[in-house]
Amino acid sequence: MNIEKVVRSEYENHGTSWTRNEFFDTNGYLIIKNLCDPEKLFHSVPKERGLFNWKDSDKLDKFTYEEVETQVNGSVARYWHPQYRKIHSEIRLILEQAIGRKLYNTYYYDRFYFPGQPLIKHTDRPSCEISVTIHIGTNIKESWPIWIKTPDTFEDSTMKTLIASGENRSVHLEAGDGMVYKGCERPHWRDPMPGLLESKINKDESLYYHQIFFHYVLQDGIRAHHAWDMV
Repeated sequence: MNIEKVVRSEYENHGTSWTRNEFFDTNGYLIIKNLCDPEKLFHSVPKERGLFNWKDSDKLDKFTYEEVETQVNGSVARYWHPQYRKIHSEIRLILEQAIGRKLYNTYYYDRFYFPGQPLIKHTDRPSCEISVTIHIGTNIKESWPIWIKTPDTFEDSTMKTLIASGENRSVHLEAGDGMVYKGCERPHWRDPMPGLLESKINKDESLYYHQIFFHYVLQDGIRAHHAWDMV
């Protein structure tokens, strides 16, 4: 997603995912410490790189595979891994308590990042209206934040007069911590993962960062019909 599309998407979706949590609505994100036991989420680093999808299967050996993961080239992304099916709903119940509104599940996926890989600045598709990223585990020494832009402030609901631009904030998560955010409203990204050595030939790909996205929509929101989007 290029910068122009990010700016347009942020403007068009501003305020469309209101909740009953004042901090969440003011900032567009919310940190929940110890959201999930990282041991429940842990998985060893796959040998392959690319995209795995268990959309139509609960069996570990029944999945589709593509060599290239297009959003973060060289990473490993796993959609609908059976390990996380039940956890998807468990997390939903916690988020509902935090934001004061009911949610529908949409989809989820986990990703293993490797040195030098960024997450390009973007906003999300409608089925990611309320999302959470949870840090599962890493073996890098540096704290590697996810970045999020807070909402702009306008004079009134017409949004014709900008009073103040939002801030770019870095969010540092420990294993098990989650950042809940408004995926359609708030631009978010990651700078290149640290650990890339000076020599590209000798880069250490044993370094990794593992996280998971769980996605939802508001039951009584404008995106509720996307609850049946299966990516």
